[in-house]
Amino acid sequence: MGGFVLRSCAHGERRKLNSILDFGSQNFSIYLPESLRVLKECYLKVEVPAADSAFKNYPGLHFIDKIRILSAGQEVYVCDYHQHLCDYLQRVEDARQFGKAYLGWESSASADARTILIPLLLPNSPYLLRDGKDQRGHGIFPSYLGQNRLEIQLTMRGATYPLANGTDSVPSISGKCSMMYRECQMTSANKLAFGDARGKYSVITRRFTELTSGWQDATADTNVVWNINQPCGVVTEILVLAVPTNANPALLQTEQFVQPSKLKVTADSIVQLDMDTKEKIAIALYENGFDDNADFPQPGRICFASHCCDNSFIYTGGYNMQIASTIQYDITFPQNVKYKLVAVQLQRVRIDALGRMTAKLD
Repeated sequence: MGGFVLRSCAHGERRKLNSILDFGSQNFSIYLPESLRVLKECYLKVEVPAADSAFKNYPGLHFIDKIRILSAGQEVYVCDYHQHLCDYLQRVEDARQFGKAYLGWESSASADARTILIPLLLPNSPYLLRDGKDQRGHGIFPSYLGQNRLEIQLTMRGATYPLANGTDSVPSISGKCSMMYRECQMTSANKLAFGDARGKYSVITRRFTELTSGWQDATADTNVVWNINQPCGVVTEILVLAVPTNANPALLQTEQFVQPSKLKVTADSIVQLDMDTKEKIAIALYENGFDDNADFPQPGRICFASHCCDNSFIYTGGYNMQIASTIQYDITFPQNVKYKLVAVQLQRVRIDALGRMTAKLD
C-alpha cells in the first residue's frame, strides 16, 4: 500500500457543479466517480469570498444543512451536518486546529475570504462517529459498486448562516465549489481487493434521529413534556440541544448550547431516569466522559450506554426502546430557549452483492 493522493474532481461535470451549487441549493446530487476504487475521504471544497461582516468562529459548520446518502435511488441515511460536526468537536481537544484546517477558523473574527474543506460523511468517516483526534473511523470506503454508484445529495443553508450577525449575506459561492477526493494508492492486486467489497461490507455507525419536529419553545424554569409513541432501535443517548431564544434561525445554529436544569425519562409510566438538579446532570456528563471544551460546550445528554462518549467505536450498551410503547421526556431549562431532542442510535451499513448500500437500525 502506497499512501494517499488528494485530487480534485467534479464527478465528470465541473461546470454543472460550479454553476448550480450555491447557498440554498436543495438536494444537489454528486455521484462518486467510476474511476475511484479505494476512497479514504471526500470533501466539498469552497473558495469562500470576502463578506461585508465577520464570519462566525467556525463558518464551515454553517454551509451544509443536510447530507443524504443514496444507493440505487434509495435513501441510506441522512445527516444533519451541524449536529454531527458539533458532536465530534465536543470531543476534540484541539478543535481550533481542526477548524483552521477544514472549517475556516481564524484567530480573530474577520470578513476575509478563505478556503474551507468540508468533510462529507461517508460510512467510514471518523466525523460520523465520535473518535477524536486519532480519527479511527472505519478505514477506507470500497467505492467500486458496479452499476450502483453512490450518490451524495447536499442541501445547503442560506447565505446568512455563516456570518456572525445572521443578517448579512455571504456573496454567491456559485462557481467556487469543487469536490476533493482522498484516494488510497496501492498495488493493482490490493486495489482490487480493497476497492470491491460487494457482499462483504458491514460496519456499525451512528444515526441521529430527531424526536421533536424542528425547534420547540421552552420558558425558563417551566417543565416541558415530549412524548414518543412506538419508539424503535437501540439508543445510546438523547441529545438535548437547546440554544437561547432568537427569532432569527441563522442565530439558532450556534455552538453555545444551554444545559437543562432537570431531566426525567419515563417509559410506560415507570421512571427510568430522574436528574432533578443541575449537579446530577453535570455528574452524568462527567461519568460518561464528556469534558468541557472552550469553543463547544456540552449540551444536555441522557446517557443510556456505559461511558457513553466511547460508544462510537467500542460497544458499551444501549437502550432498546422497542420494548416500550411510550417514552416521555420531562425537561426544565434555566432560561428561555429553543430546543430539539435527538436520539443517537446505532445503525448497520451494508453493501450487498449487487453493490446496493442499506442502513438498518436492527
